[in-house]
Amino acid sequence: MYHFSIILFIIVLLFINNTFSEPTSNAGIVGEFESLSLDSKELNKLLDQIEPTINLHRYFYLNKFQKVDNLKNRIKYNYPIFQLQVVEGKLQKQFLSTNGNGDNLKQPAYNNYGQHIGYQDFQIGTLYELTLFVDTTIQQSKQYETFIRNQSTTTIIEDYKSKRILESNCRYLSIKLFKDYLKLITIQQFICNDENNNNNNNNNNNNNNNNNNNNNNINNNGEQQKDILSTISTTNNIYKDNNNNFNETIKIMSYNTWNFNEPWKDRRILMADLIEKELPDVISFQELRFSAWDSEVKSSNPIKMGEERNQVQHLFKLLAERNLKYNFVYLPSMVYPTNTGLQFEGLSIFSKHEISNTDSIKLSRDIKKPDDAHQRSCLRVEINFKKKQQFNNNQQIEISKRINIFTSHFSLETDGSKRNAYESLIWINSFKKPHLFMGDFNLEPNENAIQFLLGNYDINNYYKGNNNNNNNNNNNNNNNNNNNNFIDTWVEFSNHPNQKNEKNRQLQFLKDNEGIVSIVGIEDTDRCKETDLVNGFTFPTLYSKPSKRIDFLLRSNDQILSLIDFKIGGRCSKLSPFNSPFYASDHTSISATFKIN
Repeated sequence: MYHFSIILFIIVLLFINNTFSEPTSNAGIVGEFESLSLDSKELNKLLDQIEPTINLHRYFYLNKFQKVDNLKNRIKYNYPIFQLQVVEGKLQKQFLSTNGNGDNLKQPAYNNYGQHIGYQDFQIGTLYELTLFVDTTIQQSKQYETFIRNQSTTTIIEDYKSKRILESNCRYLSIKLFKDYLKLITIQQFICNDENNNNNNNNNNNNNNNNNNNNNNINNNGEQQKDILSTISTTNNIYKDNNNNFNETIKIMSYNTWNFNEPWKDRRILMADLIEKELPDVISFQELRFSAWDSEVKSSNPIKMGEERNQVQHLFKLLAERNLKYNFVYLPSMVYPTNTGLQFEGLSIFSKHEISNTDSIKLSRDIKKPDDAHQRSCLRVEINFKKKQQFNNNQQIEISKRINIFTSHFSLETDGSKRNAYESLIWINSFKKPHLFMGDFNLEPNENAIQFLLGNYDINNYYKGNNNNNNNNNNNNNNNNNNNNFIDTWVEFSNHPNQKNEKNRQLQFLKDNEGIVSIVGIEDTDRCKETDLVNGFTFPTLYSKPSKRIDFLLRSNDQILSLIDFKIGGRCSKLSPFNSPFYASDHTSISATFKIN
């Protein structure tokens, strides 16, 4: 039945491509949210299935791991399973709208006698949004055998000194569970809190209501929550100011994971190693999949199989075993059929700090254009960066800064990318600053959509059909006389006087090695670690010859965040057992460190 549905879906798409032409943001994953009775059989059955896995995530998040010398292929964990109580919940039955006009992916319908009677909407899955209370007074033990790190180069075991933390911290969980059309179950959101944040606006507008309201709800309930500070030490700082009361830094990374392209089992280790080296507070990922993949470990257990097919789960555990503890939100955006079933692909944001808010919008697409056929979205999280400050009277208070962080993965089509930029900026500016906007924009710096985000191109030209390009490559003059545009942090860093000598050295290297388009040498492992200050190329990493800058990390045009450092990583390859080089991704990572003013 599923294969027939996929074939039918392809036929429907071919029909739509010839019939509908207006861009729409109503296509893609759709479905209305429904209230969920806390004593429903459906919910209790789901919790019985998923309770050990949720406890395992909590264990990974809270437990401190230690590296050991003896290498093993598989690791066993003993962790407590605490009883979970649902505080509140809702569900969304999800369907796939093929054109935004109410036409959904269909499947054959049959009567009780097995006779074909027509077609009905094909439900691609169910999303459950839950707030859970962890009752640490009721527990049992569980042994878990991991398959995530079965090809890792290191082994990590648990430190049992963390028992008190497991019993006292992270008592409330903001969880999103997804059960797909094959009944596979996976965790799409995991946010730990010490108190119940009932006032948090957790409206993930993903795939459903197409809610573009200017939702600026900020949680000001003053509840004391876990203080998860990460102090970043940087080199080559371009700004130094010790006269600020908050005086903290935050490091942000953006990374396109290149979905499940092989060799994913090896690439994910390189990716986790790079993140461990850079130690970002927040990571935005693009191109993360929930789908079948070539080297997946098969299981008859629907939860283990769901975990195996979710790239977010792989990265969450790999980082947690390195004692990099992140809350995460995953937003599937595009869904399309393959010969192995439906593939979900989207965005994710990981944060070491409290996530106090999260939501998203779908961006419009013109499905008759192949390069604009994939659904694009913009994902937001608001993080609450906390620190405890001691005053002269020995009084200690907790102060915090809220930062709105956005990520997207723009269309490959020119008009589509302009719409993506326009719709994203309008929505982003409905929230309180500071803003950080990052991702794989599939655009080079001089293209209109990027120049619009920087304030150098009038988007009205696009709507009037005027394609005149204000071609100011790498220009950050921001001439639109308002502060609603962004600043390109790579340009800001590479043009700073403190980087002049290094930039000149790199320019001389390019002149001396005519024909090399990038600072990165093919076999030069030292040079591949450098941040390119001349071109900032991020794609493609393959063969160590990136030739485009299409990944961006933009900051709002204000003085709340001051740029300290910028790095480009992931340019170095590693040899496979067959002596062929592979890279963590086909994109580099980009990361920026800011001082919070």
